[in-house]
Amino acid sequence: MEKVNIAALGDSLTRGVVLNSENRYSVLKGSFIDIISEKLNLSIKNYAKFGCTIGFGHNVIDRHSSDISATDVTFLEFGGNDCDFDWRGIADNPTSEHTPKTILDSFKVQFLSLIERVRTLGSKPIILSLPPIDSNAYFSFISRFMNEEQRANIIRWLGGDIDIITRWHETYNKALFEISESTGTPIIDITSPFENYNGDMMALMCSDGIHPNAQGHELIAGSIVGAW
Repeated sequence: MEKVNIAALGDSLTRGVVLNSENRYSVLKGSFIDIISEKLNLSIKNYAKFGCTIGFGHNVIDRHSSDISATDVTFLEFGGNDCDFDWRGIADNPTSEHTPKTILDSFKVQFLSLIERVRTLGSKPIILSLPPIDSNAYFSFISRFMNEEQRANIIRWLGGDIDIITRWHETYNKALFEISESTGTPIIDITSPFENYNGDMMALMCSDGIHPNAQGHELIAGSIVGAW
């Protein structure tokens, strides 16, 4: 069977980044990209990069348009960094105005444009939804080097509810499903398998509460294989 050629655009999730026991980030051998490449006979060019927002997807197309035009499918996985904030800035200046890295309306517009650019190049865009995050684990991680006042400032800015971090993240994920429906772009749901996991979801996550661990990547791979 001839291999299907795929370009993967996204952030650390698609790059396969995990947090190890020494609190250092590294690329997982056996990420979901590795697993589906073998199981589905895919040839994947992985352009994903740690920390990237939707704007990076446009930069990749600018630099690699000829490569993407030669692919059958392009995975689009963005939103996890776009919805994030400068937490240190909030901790130090909680009364100032703070916006996410990519404002939601801009994220939607840029994602729509990204889909159109991929289609124009002759590749089929497929959206990957986002795995959920754990607010408490994430807050503990981002504030691990902060003092009590800084931590309190963040909690106060959140209105006293740390779970707002998860709900805010969910608004970007919801936008992906809305974009999928409005544009007729396929989306692979990798959110529900985490939410429906029979056990503590943190068993699927690194200690930072945002990056799936090896077991989480196996779950993602299973979702993609099942939807293929």
